[in-house]
Amino acid sequence: MIGKLVIASCVLAAVLAAPKPGEDGKWHPQKYGDTGKYVHIPNPYIHIDNPYDGGYGPYNHLIDPYIHEESRDVYKFVMVPPNDINPYYKEGYYKNNGIKIIKQRHNYQEDKYDFDFETENKIRAEEKAVLKHPNKIVDGTASSGFYEYIGPDGFMYRVDYTADENGFLPKLKRLETPYSGKWVLEKAN
Repeated sequence: MIGKLVIASCVLAAVLAAPKPGEDGKWHPQKYGDTGKYVHIPNPYIHIDNPYDGGYGPYNHLIDPYIHEESRDVYKFVMVPPNDINPYYKEGYYKNNGIKIIKQRHNYQEDKYDFDFETENKIRAEEKAVLKHPNKIVDGTASSGFYEYIGPDGFMYRVDYTADENGFLPKLKRLETPYSGKWVLEKAN
């Protein structure tokens, strides 16, 4: 019974899917009253002369033509001078005063060390190190730390670093201080 139903369904589907007589799947425009050729429909453009009239008569740019100027804003970085003068680079500072160490600490042990210091002219440094692979042929020291100072331009330069089997890897920062100027954007035009 089910087999007969399946066979009947397949026969019905084949009959419905078969092309109708005269249908070959191609476009035949004559069936729909079309010859298949392009037919031009004239559509003439009509110009309507309607000059701008804002209450002062037609504006046609003949008396006072508009001259286009560059309207893009241009900015540039400008160094604004500092509020304070850098006391560490005044003439004769180092000759007359010398440089005093105001803080110094160190700790040396057999397999590690660390130290830090600071001078009165704001030079600071700190380093911590440890011995890697002691008592082996490939032993070495791995250290990390920083040093910083105020340059003649008033900016503080800080170098954070690590030194180990991968080499010396520094990272430099340039920081503003009260003695440095500031970079600001100013409009150039």
